[in-house]
Amino acid sequence: MMDTVLKKTLVKIILTLQDDHHGCKEEAINLAKQALGCEIQHNDIREIINKISEERVDKIVSTLESIKNPV
Repeated sequence: MMDTVLKKTLVKIILTLQDDHHGCKEEAINLAKQALGCEIQHNDIREIINKISEERVDKIVSTLESIKNPV
């Protein structure tokens, strides 16, 4: 079973790429590298442009979990 942190990271990567803002590919790569424990160079402007709210991520993760585990 996939842990919650990994699920949230994957959702953030998908949403970042789907939003297709400037620098989204680089930001998605950085999210993946950070999840793997790699040191990354932050770019504040790119991070602001590609900001994904935790509420949005939590909602998607909840939906995915409810689909996998129906009541």
